[in-house]
Amino acid sequence: MEITLAIELFQIERQFSTTIYCDITGVKQGYMYLNQGTVAPEKAFGQGILMALGILLKSYSDRSLLLAFPEGYLTTIIQPQMREEVYAVFKKFASFQFITERHNDLLDIVNQMGHIDAIKQGSLHGYTKEQVETRKNNLAEEVKAKKKLNMPPDYQEVFLPPRGVVIDFETNSPHVKFARIFEVGAVKFENGIIIDRFQSYTNPGIKIPKSIRTLTGIKQSDIDSAPKTYIVMKQLLQFIGDTPTLVGHNLHTYDYELLRLFLDRFNLPHWKGNLLCTKKLARKIQLVVSDYKLSTLCQLFRISNNSAHRAQSDCEATFELLIALYNHTLLGKLKTEQGSLEFEEVLNLIQ
Repeated sequence: MEITLAIELFQIERQFSTTIYCDITGVKQGYMYLNQGTVAPEKAFGQGILMALGILLKSYSDRSLLLAFPEGYLTTIIQPQMREEVYAVFKKFASFQFITERHNDLLDIVNQMGHIDAIKQGSLHGYTKEQVETRKNNLAEEVKAKKKLNMPPDYQEVFLPPRGVVIDFETNSPHVKFARIFEVGAVKFENGIIIDRFQSYTNPGIKIPKSIRTLTGIKQSDIDSAPKTYIVMKQLLQFIGDTPTLVGHNLHTYDYELLRLFLDRFNLPHWKGNLLCTKKLARKIQLVVSDYKLSTLCQLFRISNNSAHRAQSDCEATFELLIALYNHTLLGKLKTEQGSLEFEEVLNLIQ
């Protein structure tokens, strides 16, 4: 006998909420909404899952626990004691394992329901499967429309943007809602030339995981002496200024989402303009590659990235990739050992 448990964390400005799906085989299934209020971000996910597990443990410890969310979510529980407590509770069930089944769309709907129903802070409110099914169609359209409304339009012009800023963040997690920023990088370009650069470590108040230190080379001392994330995000926003186009690799699903999340969190004004993702552009022009990682595409176009997984270096590599993709799109030429056409040469050819 099994229990399937899915869980998602949400944040609007400084307010957190957790939604939970639970299917106890042969007994019942349903959803829960927890209004956590202004709990510390590093405690939010751990708090939600411990509350859900505590309820289940009372009556169903003899069942196997199927966890329908990425195990990586647990790395966001910064306090080792809380993380150990979560795993200790897992072990009180007959067994536990992480599975690939996901319920994100409906958990989004449940979060909307909890906000609409004004569930009190600190309260855990249950919804039956039937209640969610009844309301999901209308709310699903609202959720989709809201996401579309909040996402800036894509840059659609044929030629390279005349002005733009490339951004990149080094963080502790691939999951935006759990990410804490250790380094910010940006390069500003105009007419195909980099004209300004911005780089800063940030101190998010946590320890850098060993895996991140190894990957990036960023040391704990680098961030301990760095300004707080709020200060760096204000500086980044000032650097971006009225730039009409933001560029990044995996921009739509990570870097821009991260930027928007932190602007919301710190009550900073939102940037308005167009988004241009080099990963999305590479897919659009159907390059024949094994994957669309920045490293793979840089290798294809013979672009050097001497400090991969560092924000500034990744920004500069992304900018070079952007130029290469536009060269390739306009002229059908990949970079060869003799070198690619420079931007100015492209302009001469197409004028």
